[in-house]
Amino acid sequence: MDVSAFGDRRRTNLHQLAVRRGLYGVLDRAFREAEVPWTDYDHEDRGDGVLMILPPEVAKSTLVETLPAPLVLALQEHNAGHPTEEHIRLRLALHAGEIHYDDHGVVGHAVNLAFRLLDAPSFKAAHARSGGLLSVITSAWFFDEVVWHSATAARHTYHRIHVTAKETDTTAWIRLVDGELALVDEPPPVSPRPAPHQLPVSTRQFVGRDAELTRLTELLTPRRPGTGAVIAAIDGTAGIGKTALTLAWAHQVRDRFPDGELHVNLRGFDEQDPLDPDQVLDSFLQTLGVHPQAIPAGHDAKSALYRSMLAERRMLVVLDNARSSDHVRPLLPASPVCLVVVTSRNRLDSLVVREGAHRIALDVLSDAGALALISERVGRARLEEDPESTAELVRLCAHLPLALSVASARAANQPALPLRDLLGELRDERRRLDALDLGEPDLNLRAVFSWSYSVLPPAAARLFRLLGLHPGADIGLAACRALADDGAQAALRKLTSAHLVLEFRPGRFRLHDLLRAYAAELAATDPERTAATARLVGHYLHTALHAERQILPHRYGRDALIGGRALGQTEVADAMGWFTDEHPTLLTLVGFAADHGLPGHAWRLAWACTTFLRRTGRWSERAAVHRAALAAAVQADDRLGEATSRRNLATAIARLGEIDEAIQLLRRSAELYEELGDEVGEIKNHLACMRVLSAQGDHIEALKHAERAWSLVQDRPDRLGHADALAALAEQLSALHRNDEARRLGTRAFDLYTAIGHLEGQAYVLLVLGDVERALGRPVQAIEHYQYSQSLDRRLGDRYWIAVSAEKLAEVYPDDRDRASALREALATYREIRHPAAERVAVRLTALVASTGVAQAPAGETPAY
Repeated sequence: MDVSAFGDRRRTNLHQLAVRRGLYGVLDRAFREAEVPWTDYDHEDRGDGVLMILPPEVAKSTLVETLPAPLVLALQEHNAGHPTEEHIRLRLALHAGEIHYDDHGVVGHAVNLAFRLLDAPSFKAAHARSGGLLSVITSAWFFDEVVWHSATAARHTYHRIHVTAKETDTTAWIRLVDGELALVDEPPPVSPRPAPHQLPVSTRQFVGRDAELTRLTELLTPRRPGTGAVIAAIDGTAGIGKTALTLAWAHQVRDRFPDGELHVNLRGFDEQDPLDPDQVLDSFLQTLGVHPQAIPAGHDAKSALYRSMLAERRMLVVLDNARSSDHVRPLLPASPVCLVVVTSRNRLDSLVVREGAHRIALDVLSDAGALALISERVGRARLEEDPESTAELVRLCAHLPLALSVASARAANQPALPLRDLLGELRDERRRLDALDLGEPDLNLRAVFSWSYSVLPPAAARLFRLLGLHPGADIGLAACRALADDGAQAALRKLTSAHLVLEFRPGRFRLHDLLRAYAAELAATDPERTAATARLVGHYLHTALHAERQILPHRYGRDALIGGRALGQTEVADAMGWFTDEHPTLLTLVGFAADHGLPGHAWRLAWACTTFLRRTGRWSERAAVHRAALAAAVQADDRLGEATSRRNLATAIARLGEIDEAIQLLRRSAELYEELGDEVGEIKNHLACMRVLSAQGDHIEALKHAERAWSLVQDRPDRLGHADALAALAEQLSALHRNDEARRLGTRAFDLYTAIGHLEGQAYVLLVLGDVERALGRPVQAIEHYQYSQSLDRRLGDRYWIAVSAEKLAEVYPDDRDRASALREALATYREIRHPAAERVAVRLTALVASTGVAQAPAGETPAY
């Protein structure tokens, strides 16, 4: 602090001595009332003033909240008791920072700045004209970090000024405690600079992103004072087009920011080290006109000065490629007339929560957007020459803007080359990333992905690598845990935040194709890959067996195949949902397990999928998965696996009309079961032969196999085996018009199925009993059986048998409208599951409508009898 006009010629030496005594008296009284024992702390006499150094434990807010009032009061009382020549008016400068001691006192940039503020001509002029006894000047840092956050420091009475003194060129804030602010003249900066315009060039081929552009433009709506700067946080995976979007929009709206634009690439994900915010602050402050020697040394002081410089400027600040929220926080202005756009590969959740940033998450381009991007670079005519290759190019580039741009550049560089000739390398997943490399780091997909991968924590990096082993397009949380143990959930949070993995619905994750190819490259050299593969396949097998038992609690011969393991209990709905989510992966996993030395897992996985595939009408997939299982079992010389897979494959292809091959498969499986001495296997093989021959229409031979199955099982203490054999006998006897026998055996089978709670068996045998009642001329009873069977299949979710029941009901309903309604239901279901029976039903329905002119029954209406 300093006494104004201490050297006034009217003051004699005696007057100056009185002023100095008065100054210390004023300070002692005022600081005592503010409860700051200043004499206990370091202070230096400066002749006409005092330098006071307060330790960190003294609250800085005291100096602007409780000290000014007692200082003014003490000055008033001193002046009232002394002549004019001994009156005291004070200028007080406040700053905080690092200081250093030597044998002669204290030094440091912070000390220098405090004195420059105290002697600033604009401050001295304002104080002189105010007529008041006390004026205060604070550094920009002190104002932003102390005054601004105080409820009682009268922050609204402070006025921003520009300070130029010696090598100092900075912003400060003044308060004329008991004077008139209107008398202050703020001189302009000594060296005014033009508004900065730092935006890099925007690509002329920018396309799409209309929704995101609109959202950004909506942020330009003026905000009320005191709400801080508007912040847009744009996040998305590597190569998604965050920078392109930002620059395209920024150039569109730059005229809305008359004070200019600041831009920096923070290199948060780059081949070089990230930029330190301190470096950026130095650059920004110099751009804003601060002399290099006037920039504070401390990080917080720089940030405060930066905010002060932008306090009343309408500027656009673009902070590109940030590593995290903390990476950009020191670079955020506080002015509501500034707008900040931050881009990052990481989700900046902290920025959204603490600073109220508006998050804009970028996804890959739509088909239309991807085609527009390629067209801008290659030309629409060339795309229209080969639309199929164009569509495949978009798919192989995963709709990712950077990949599409690189592929388009290759196409543009070879204008005579057809697009289809560019697809060879892209089709090979092992070479795809090589094909998307133009020789520069930022145009090399592998390099760009590596910058995201390299900054991951070890656990997240491990899981990302191991995800490259997974053969499916998406993966559930439980499978991730199988790969990476209990740390998977935390690792997934890191990966989704980094946009390396997408959680497209709760608990389901996927990598786009190019990231999966990169992860697979990393996994190929991971020493953990063999153990992780075994864990992954083991998880899927165990869970598939678990889920299969829930959707079909009673399955004859199960324990012989899976060793009778107790697999726990879950709801049927959960098991069907799991199979629905996982069946594409399970089908791929059969061959994957075989290729990785796990043939026993391979054929058991196929076996576990059978019920789900059958109920949902996936006939071709069912046949394909059992072919893969059979190949694995044969290669491993696993005779039980071979026999089981041959039998399952035969049943599957028989549904597709491939009867001859099915019979050959069953003959060989019969031989294998006999060699193994597996009587249960033999029984099941006879039942499979019965189904195949029945599908061929050879009911006499089918009956022989049903009888052989019964002869093998009747002496076994196995009610399920008895029921299966009796139902098979009843079905073939019904087909041979031996209806009384069929009815008796079918009823026995139904009672056994009911006793053990086997809904699928009940539904099956009810169809047989319905056929018997219809043959006996009892349509009402037949309808009851068919409807009951259909209701059970609806509970089970077995769409194929729902359609079969509907067909059978159409044959016995007396009313034409009901018959048409049943046929329409059968037709819709067959078409949904892509079953060839749809064509047959369509012909029947067309004939019925043509002959009767009936309309469909109201939706959901079921005839009751």
